[in-house]
Amino acid sequence: MAAVVIGAAGAFGAYWYLKFKCVLPIESGREASQQAFGDFTSFVRETLERAYAPEQAEHYGDLVNYYLIRLHKAFPDSSMLVFEKGRGQWQLVNYLKNFKMEPKLLTSYKWSALDRSSVEGELLRFDDVRAGDYQAMEELFSVFDIKSALLCPFQPSGGAPERLIVFGAGSPAQFDAAQPYLRFIASQLSSISRVSDRVFELRKEADGLRNEVNAVVRELDVAGSRLIQRARERKALYEVVTRVTGPGDDEQNGCAAILNIVAKIVEADIAASLLFDEAKNELVVSPGSFGITDADRMLYSIPVSNQASSSVRTFLTRKPFITADAQNDPDVLTRYAKLWDVHSLMIVPICLRDRIIGVLRVGSRRIDFFTPDQLEFLTIIADELAIIIEMVTLYENISRKAQELAQLNKLKDEFLSTVSHELKTPLTTIKGFVSVILSGEVGPLNEQQSNFLAVVDQSVNRLTHLISNLLDLSRLNGKVEMEFQKTDLKELVRESVSTMQLKAREKKVSLSNAVDKELPVVQADNRWIGQVIDNLLLNAIKYAGSGAKVSISGTDKGEAVVICVEDNGPGIPPEEQKMVFDKFYRGRASINQVPGTGLGLAISKSVVEKHGGKIWLESKPGLGSKFCFALPVSKEN
Repeated sequence: MAAVVIGAAGAFGAYWYLKFKCVLPIESGREASQQAFGDFTSFVRETLERAYAPEQAEHYGDLVNYYLIRLHKAFPDSSMLVFEKGRGQWQLVNYLKNFKMEPKLLTSYKWSALDRSSVEGELLRFDDVRAGDYQAMEELFSVFDIKSALLCPFQPSGGAPERLIVFGAGSPAQFDAAQPYLRFIASQLSSISRVSDRVFELRKEADGLRNEVNAVVRELDVAGSRLIQRARERKALYEVVTRVTGPGDDEQNGCAAILNIVAKIVEADIAASLLFDEAKNELVVSPGSFGITDADRMLYSIPVSNQASSSVRTFLTRKPFITADAQNDPDVLTRYAKLWDVHSLMIVPICLRDRIIGVLRVGSRRIDFFTPDQLEFLTIIADELAIIIEMVTLYENISRKAQELAQLNKLKDEFLSTVSHELKTPLTTIKGFVSVILSGEVGPLNEQQSNFLAVVDQSVNRLTHLISNLLDLSRLNGKVEMEFQKTDLKELVRESVSTMQLKAREKKVSLSNAVDKELPVVQADNRWIGQVIDNLLLNAIKYAGSGAKVSISGTDKGEAVVICVEDNGPGIPPEEQKMVFDKFYRGRASINQVPGTGLGLAISKSVVEKHGGKIWLESKPGLGSKFCFALPVSKEN
């Protein structure tokens, strides 16, 4: 029994011996490892949650400081020093730990271990820093009470200076626990540096692109402004041409319109054209100036011999001139600039082909206001102005000549009308007495006397016919009032054919009527249209020749009624056909053979056109002639 008890006691003792000697240390180590792992995991998680990529390079130091604070929180008894290499030496840029005496930042230090750690990129451990070559660091280490140290390099990217963390302690007891923290921090800081550098590069590229885009936008704005300006200038040119070439404009109004538009486009206060007066050998301000009173305009006239004047030099050299302040420019006659109260001034020549006719002078009361682009625009306007001034001047001359011709034509018509009326009365008297004498009522006549009086009677008839035609032509050229009414052309043709039958038999001409049985009515003056039909039939009978055939036809063409008089006479040569409707024109072949005045067709043409119709000729030499006229059908029922 004793042996059993002794055995049990021994086994119990062995169990607890093994428990305390082997198992408990292992369990304590495992718990410590779990605690250390948990602390490290918590450190990593919290650090990653607060990690960020600095927006600017100078913020990178703030991030390093944040990591040191986190590391110091995990190892409060340690010291953290951050060194940066510059100019071949290491400088202290940051630290974290209570110290005996505050060290100075950016102080240079030299320790071969720092270079070796940076080059190898690995952690270096010094359980006793005094065993190494640390003399230059001795004072610093004594301030922080550092006897053991871990050197952990981290490499910022993008060519940034090398950096290194010195984890210092009084003893190496915490080094094993601190190494994963340092490696994590070094890895994080290096990665963040690379990311930040890429962000900086992208931001730099973005800023560059933004600047380029802004530059392009500015260029587009400038180009857009220029396009808008060019559009305004083109619109101004269109307004100039439209305004000046419209009806009712004289030279003064035309120039005023141009200068007003020019002043509006370039925002000028003064715009005037100075035209060359050859008689005075001077540049004179033309009427219609913008912003200038008539009194000021009359005061401005410069002899072209005065080359001190910028306007004269521009006129002589044909070179545009621009100044920012005319009142203080030695190249300008300041008294004229002050007279018009202008500072900024532009002057361009007004040239018409190879001939210069003046200058265009534009001013502003503001200093340095005009631009080269505006000067170029003004040059274009000046070219247009020269053409328009010449055109308006020619138009004025033509209008004046037209008025003179119209007046002469009116006098001619009045003269013809007066003379015709004055001649008609004595001719009627002459014809009456000649008829009485030929009848034998005043006594017998011998044969010679009868022949002479017969010639007189025929001449009186011809003169009476001529006077009647002249009176008709005078009335038609004036404001004759037609008495329009519904007219049956078929009836007018029948009456005219009946009247002309006797004349046709005298000339041995066959006259026939081939008008359609039904013709629509037209709006016409019976007397005048009847005279047209008579003229066409009489001409055909006279010019067709003995034995010829003359036919008159009327056809319904829907919108118009066409009346044609056709003969089989000798016809009219092509070169004379375009002149047959002219006043007083007689064909060369018949001028001495057939009596006439050359007014019948001219009268007929005027009458038809006043009815809104048209008259024309169709003829071939040797195949006769065909005269037709068309009148519109009446729209009234």
